[in-house]
Amino acid sequence: MFKAKLVVLAVAMMCCMGAHAGNKVSCQPAAEASRSLVVAFYKQALVDKQPRAAFERYVSADFIEHKPDVPDGTRTATVKFLDDLIKELPDARWEILRTVAEQDLVFLHARFFPAAGAAPYAIADLFRVKDGVIVEHWDVVAPHRDGQPNPNSRF
Repeated sequence: MFKAKLVVLAVAMMCCMGAHAGNKVSCQPAAEASRSLVVAFYKQALVDKQPRAAFERYVSADFIEHKPDVPDGTRTATVKFLDDLIKELPDARWEILRTVAEQDLVFLHARFFPAAGAAPYAIADLFRVKDGVIVEHWDVVAPHRDGQPNPNSRF
């Protein structure tokens, strides 16, 4: 029994370490760890409105931000952008709807309410994780659209 557990552990470790790089073998444990990390980061940074603490805990010092609204695309500029946004919109609320994780990427679909009673924005965030920290971020943000011809919600 002990020997069987060791074999399973060894196979899982080889998968997670990319032992068979030529094969298209997915390492679900690594993807799940990345998903958990990104969700914890998002909750602390935005849901709990503590971006500075979240960046200190979960984000690489050489983090790259692709959001066009963030000057320089650096970690420092991103923290300032989020701090300023939260100060400007103190009643804002973020809600995680779903996540997808594959290899080193985590996709997060969220709903953002800029103020109580305001129509929500749809947010698609993509994070890249390396060595247990977030190293890169992209997003697409779409405001509510009145009178949209498609009856299906973005959520």
